[in-house]
Amino acid sequence: MRNVPGGVIIAFVIGVIDSLIVWGIASLFDVSILLPESPGSETLTKLTIPPILFSVAVSSIAAGIFLWVLQRFFPDRSLWIFQVVAVIVLALSLALPFTIDQPIQGQLALLTMHLLVGSAIIATFTWVGTKPSLLRPLAEGAV
Repeated sequence: MRNVPGGVIIAFVIGVIDSLIVWGIASLFDVSILLPESPGSETLTKLTIPPILFSVAVSSIAAGIFLWVLQRFFPDRSLWIFQVVAVIVLALSLALPFTIDQPIQGQLALLTMHLLVGSAIIATFTWVGTKPSLLRPLAEGAV
């Protein structure tokens, strides 16, 4: 269970890097990635770096808390349960980019971000769940 904080940091960093690469490539090709200005709003605004950081942070922290709870209450099956639920959540999230009224290029860029961040989170916490000794120094502040 001590590995989860290190996993959150690793998942966050990889997810942010992945998202910023997609965002940067989209910007190079003048592709606007649009998001609602606020939840439930019909007004769309261009995606900027702060919402990327926020959404990846929330996703990474939520995944870490979920895995920690599973490890606490279902130690023998926690990783399997985490993986199944995470893949289902990722699959459901793939529909979200297509609910925003924007050009297909923006939808595909957003879809790519969802895939990359979700994959980074699943891979990181699978690694954390199977290789606990590797992150122990990071979680204890030794690094």
